[in-house]
Amino acid sequence: MPLSNKKNLILFLITCLFIVSCGASSDSTETKSPNVPNSKIMLGAYLKNDGWSVDILEKFKADTHKQTSIITLYTNFEMDWSFLTTQTSNIVASGSTPLITLMPFNSGYEDLLSMIATGEKDSYINRWIEDFKAWRDSYPEESRPTILLRFGHEFNGNWYAWGNQPEAYKAAWRHIHGLFETAGVNNSVEWIWSASATDTDDYNDITVYYPGDDVVDWTSLDGYNWGSNYTWSSWRTFDEVFSAAYVTLVENYPHKPILIAEVASTEPSDLPDPAWGQYGDDSDSVESKEVWIRNMLIRIKESYPAIRAVSWFNVNKELSWSLNETARNGLANTGLSAYNQSILDSHFLSEFVPLDSPPPVMSAKRSTASYCEIASSKLPAVVGLESRQKQAEGMRNLPADILTKLRQQRLNFY
Repeated sequence: MPLSNKKNLILFLITCLFIVSCGASSDSTETKSPNVPNSKIMLGAYLKNDGWSVDILEKFKADTHKQTSIITLYTNFEMDWSFLTTQTSNIVASGSTPLITLMPFNSGYEDLLSMIATGEKDSYINRWIEDFKAWRDSYPEESRPTILLRFGHEFNGNWYAWGNQPEAYKAAWRHIHGLFETAGVNNSVEWIWSASATDTDDYNDITVYYPGDDVVDWTSLDGYNWGSNYTWSSWRTFDEVFSAAYVTLVENYPHKPILIAEVASTEPSDLPDPAWGQYGDDSDSVESKEVWIRNMLIRIKESYPAIRAVSWFNVNKELSWSLNETARNGLANTGLSAYNQSILDSHFLSEFVPLDSPPPVMSAKRSTASYCEIASSKLPAVVGLESRQKQAEGMRNLPADILTKLRQQRLNFY
């Protein structure tokens, strides 16, 4: 058989496999059905102060050309709705939907997965649920907010205590989801299973952490362009950061919408900071964050149809990630102009669309099948595998003291 015919046959067989997989999923899963109007994309952001500051929420709204659908905040097992009520209410009042990242740790940085799975944390979780219900029910019935809940994100990394434990992670996820189900609140919660786009664990396979179709509404990825600031990093495009992990999600879970829960690019003006274990160079000084962002939004629209939401990590932390703050060099962050120009495209949505919103002409089951067809209709070329592997090895080999410092700084920052 000629090579071209073989390629066509392979592509045909892959398409058939996707269709079979999608069809099976739409019949068997009991989770929420994605309503995807032409696979449009909701906009999100993580902002400084985790929703505590109304001024910061309003500033981002004023600086960007579209309302942000989703605003992220971070919390842990020593915080509850005595904190979250103010944070989520501020986010809802600003016109956005809260995405709560619930991190299974406490002030001692303990790994809580086994305690969650065995019920030792049930009193905390059940109180969390009851307080969430009270907050939700404080709104008029016709306008009660949904929350997105991201439990134990970046589980395939080596920087959090809950990482690198697929069986414990799955058991904890299913237990906590079951408590929400028993309480009857999952109609107001969308569950986000969120991996790092780069594997730095012992498994190199995010699918071993998947807790099951019946307890996951979204799959999700976090990824960053670190530039040349680390010895193991380089300037990487959106495709180089995300394409491999994205294809893994679509091939394994084609019926689940994908949320890019954390994404950002360093400033080319950033210089390596040893306080963060950065001993790279300034070879990325000729690059452009504006170009990176413009390319990201173009590529998502053109080649990533399973992505339903993208959330920019808008805080200057170990690098200058933000769009509208002051970068390390004392000058304004760059990227805002490209972001604003790009999101004017009608492909990017300013309103939040819950997964169970009824589509205009098709049933929920048909919506799931149609989404699956959209998701599997096009796959980006997988690029950047060599730089991805180099980054993974570099992060795995960080000295223990640097890794501990990074972990504590990240957690304390949130």
